[in-house]
Amino acid sequence: MTMRGSLAACGAALLLALPIAAQGLPNFSGTWTLDAAKSDFGKLPPPESIVLVIDHQDPRLTVSTTQKGPNGEASNTDAYTTDGKPNVNKARGPAGEPDITSTTTWNGNVLVTKRVIAGQVINIGTDDTMELGADGRTLMMTRTLKTPQGDFRAKVVFKKK
Repeated sequence: MTMRGSLAACGAALLLALPIAAQGLPNFSGTWTLDAAKSDFGKLPPPESIVLVIDHQDPRLTVSTTQKGPNGEASNTDAYTTDGKPNVNKARGPAGEPDITSTTTWNGNVLVTKRVIAGQVINIGTDDTMELGADGRTLMMTRTLKTPQGDFRAKVVFKKK
């Protein structure tokens, strides 16, 4: 086989492999409950409970979160796309509802989201990852909260209902 024939064969193999690789991406759809015993909230106080309801039809991803803690219950729904395009959602909290601009992309089988929360005084950012355990029934999320006071990191583990 000539060099040109070898390159053509390699190129064809790569093109055929792309759809196979895309089909292998995890799907995070389902209802997920906090596994507090396996989670590590670092310096942050742990919540009493967290429930995620995820609808994942790649590239669309919708995450509805209900969290209970010492200050009561809070719920939020955010919509993302996994194609790296900017998405804007609202943060709900004591400071109002500032915009959160995020980009979400795949890094292998890990979903990476980078957010910037535009506040009136300071900008806070987060870097998040989401990945499924080998059993498909465990969801691991890490969040690094970047603030002027320093970075805070949490690892949160969920079990599928």
